[in-house]
Amino acid sequence: MLLNDPALVATLAGLHDAYEAALAANDVAALNAFFWDSPHVVRFGVAEQLYGADSLHAYRQGHKPVFTARRLVRREISIFSADFATVMSEIELTIAGLPRASRQSQTWVRLPGAGWRIVAAHVSSPLSGTPAAPEAPSPATAASPWAAHVDALSRGLGLPVATAHRPGVIANLERAAAIAAPLLAFSLPDHAEPAPVFTA
Repeated sequence: MLLNDPALVATLAGLHDAYEAALAANDVAALNAFFWDSPHVVRFGVAEQLYGADSLHAYRQGHKPVFTARRLVRREISIFSADFATVMSEIELTIAGLPRASRQSQTWVRLPGAGWRIVAAHVSSPLSGTPAAPEAPSPATAASPWAAHVDALSRGLGLPVATAHRPGVIANLERAAAIAAPLLAFSLPDHAEPAPVFTA
């Protein structure tokens, strides 16, 4: 077995660097070209399951990355033969001004006439371990009027909010309020029937 041949490790590192650059630039054509053009290619994202090149291309065409910064923290390349390798990565990124952590696994195969292509990929967010988010909330989050509500609800419900998760909880409350505000401001006619109230 040709385990971790240095030349092939360098080749895969270069391909993965180019993939990351295409992702940052949202270069859809380049991103599609990195994947196996086959109904058997599979990519699992954080919120999507894509089977086949057609569904993957459609997803890329209608999807724009939500991150504003992305940094490779760690990458493990394993070469198992002249034609088969895996690339596992830990990534730090910024979404809506908040730091996040992500993991990415890719299976690469060198295909006849096509060269190295990703035949399977999986993106996920870690649920445990050391978070990428800072222990202290950002000044903007700490100054949010919703921060006090989060603290009050946490105390009232007896559900502590981890420091690393607090900025996200505050941001979600802000988003929910922005969505609800126009609905609550909508004036109903006087003859509108009130919503039923259910009691236990």
